[in-house]
Amino acid sequence: MKRQKPQLVLPRREFLKMGGAGVLGTIIAASTLEVAGAQRPSVENVKANLHALKMGDFNPNYAAQWTYRLAQALGYLNEVGIDDFEVIQSEQYMPGLIGHSLDVTHSDTDVLLASGLKSKLPIKMISCYRHAEWWIMGVRKGISKPADLKGAKITGGSLNGRNTLIQRQIVKSLGLDPDKDVTFVPMGGGSDKRLAALINGQVDAASVFPRHKAPLEAAGGKFIYEKTHHTPQESFAALGDWLGKNEDTAYAYIRADIKARQWLFKPENKEKAYDIMVKLGYKIPDQFRKLYQVELDQISPDGGFDNAQVMDDFVKDLAVTGTLPAGFDWRKYVDMKYVWAAQKALGLRKRPASL
Repeated sequence: MKRQKPQLVLPRREFLKMGGAGVLGTIIAASTLEVAGAQRPSVENVKANLHALKMGDFNPNYAAQWTYRLAQALGYLNEVGIDDFEVIQSEQYMPGLIGHSLDVTHSDTDVLLASGLKSKLPIKMISCYRHAEWWIMGVRKGISKPADLKGAKITGGSLNGRNTLIQRQIVKSLGLDPDKDVTFVPMGGGSDKRLAALINGQVDAASVFPRHKAPLEAAGGKFIYEKTHHTPQESFAALGDWLGKNEDTAYAYIRADIKARQWLFKPENKEKAYDIMVKLGYKIPDQFRKLYQVELDQISPDGGFDNAQVMDDFVKDLAVTGTLPAGFDWRKYVDMKYVWAAQKALGLRKRPASL
């Protein structure tokens, strides 16, 4: 079995040079050819028509790449004919996909949908990666109950971003008025910067993530709100023309990835799942290993999401922030047939049941 160390950084300039360079791999199993008397194989035994696959990703964190790296390391990709698997990390993952220097990419679902709309290209969501998201409000030392937040300064980063929208919803859930009782302030940088602002008292509350709980509590703060919400927030995407030429590769990849997810979700595989990622070059501090269930609570175990309503709700939120126009038809950019075929082949229930 062929394993490769993760290729985690490609300079943006070099990445963009690759745009349009992308016929990737050699056809080794032409199972999509329409041959007289031949029948297309079922997904149970389908083989990729490309032996090489280039995957794009925007996030270097092990948990963002966990399932497809396990599919590689456990031999599931090799089983379906994908024996040359390369991961390229770049913020330019959508230009890379559009330019055909990537075959498939891990994407924030809002970026996928907005890119499809703006480019007028058939960018397709072919699998859901994270089907839930943590809604968390962290508060500084000295704040112990919702009433203490009256007059507070709160940040979710950009004022028109999704994190701020979520913080506003959390404020309402805590019985306060987000327009009258608190003030939202903008902040650049990521969640680690927001954590630092909480710890040093620059803000009173902020959008943070599960990994921030321990350092925040050590500084006297806490999570005042912490719940998961059903939201198809991250996906795998591919271009429609690539899918048309490489349908068997898409079926094969999605099946291998979901098979790896099923393996990951078995508690007895927990330590091996971490050890594999460490051997592949990912840094996983001990405190992150304690977040095993926290990560699994967000990752879709089967490549699906609950139902069409959760996507409707997600898209409505994106319209509020101006990411997408009101009434946006997300179904034009979602093709779950690969997931549904893999679910059937692996003995899983169909999810979502329909769109």
